[in-house]
Amino acid sequence: MAEYFGTTVEDIFNTMEKRFRIEGAKGVDAVIGYNVSGEGGGKWKVTVKNDTLKVEKIEGDLGSCSVITIADAETFVGVTIGKIDGGTAFSSGKVKVDGDIGILVNVLPKLFNKYTPPAKEATAKDIIESMAVRFRPEKAEGLDISIGYDLTGDGGGKWSAIVKDKTCTLKEGLAPNCTVTMIMSAKVFVGLNLGLIDGTAAFTSGQVKIEGDFAAAGLTGKLFEKFKLKGAEEAEEFISLKCTPSIEYRFATGPTMGKWFEGLKEKKFYATKCPKCGRTQVPPREICANCRVRCTEFVELGPKATVTLIDKVYYASPDPLTGEVRETPYSGVFIMMDGATDEDNFAHELKREDLPRIKSGMRVRPVWADKRTGCYKDLLYFEIDD
Repeated sequence: MAEYFGTTVEDIFNTMEKRFRIEGAKGVDAVIGYNVSGEGGGKWKVTVKNDTLKVEKIEGDLGSCSVITIADAETFVGVTIGKIDGGTAFSSGKVKVDGDIGILVNVLPKLFNKYTPPAKEATAKDIIESMAVRFRPEKAEGLDISIGYDLTGDGGGKWSAIVKDKTCTLKEGLAPNCTVTMIMSAKVFVGLNLGLIDGTAAFTSGQVKIEGDFAAAGLTGKLFEKFKLKGAEEAEEFISLKCTPSIEYRFATGPTMGKWFEGLKEKKFYATKCPKCGRTQVPPREICANCRVRCTEFVELGPKATVTLIDKVYYASPDPLTGEVRETPYSGVFIMMDGATDEDNFAHELKREDLPRIKSGMRVRPVWADKRTGCYKDLLYFEIDD
């Protein structure tokens, strides 16, 4: 079975029942399909209904599903275990979604605990074979020694590490006249290298025996880097403090933007007009971006406008202040306000209920907050002007 990042696709689906969170499935009635291509892939159907879970591998067509995730095996595993960013995979087309994407964004994260790859086991042979890679030649200046390992029991064997001319050569079997030979069980050898067994305690208790030069045995600690399991990562300390950052100061926006915010209080849109090319700028700016001259004349635009471009969003990033994810899909619209010049588009949000009907060329009007204070919250969104 093909592994990606030390995990197979089967591993993820086989652990779903253990990772299922009943408390996160309250009121959920959905069928989630997975079409995973490539080596180790396949098709699975996950049914959640009445706080129960059913996971089944499907041969042939997935049939009717609330949503289907389509990805290659490596991308699917990488996104699941956090090695690949889900947003990047989606925007690049490596992950495709057919159906209600809201289930994947808002529901799925609540249904399962995060998949964690099982801990890998190391063998004595793994550790011995990695010694050439872990060798530190800068610590072997002037050394000409051979270190023998006589490991007994399951997974054991005999090996020699020959250190000479700042190089390390590994050989199976014990070299003739080893400078030092260390005798122990393979289990103890693995435990010592993983830091699970204390070396001094192992020696004094008789679990480790040394024949030859004791000083040479002590050199092994500095001659080789610490052994690490393949694919394993050292745990990082993670400290989380949930709070909403807030700076208790007010900042002046300047007279130009100040005019804009004052206009919002009166349900008016003010723009600056370039004295050279006549171009309007909304929100108002002090300098024309084309002519690079100062703009001091203000004109009133709108309030109605014409839609030029629609931006539908299906993947919502978490709010950096609260961590909340908004309901999707939602839409932003680029609009041409009445009275504006052709190149002066203004962007804002569209009323959610108007998303199914909105088209380029439609007329829209602003919807204002009941109480306006001269800030960005005064303008709520635009809606279709029926």
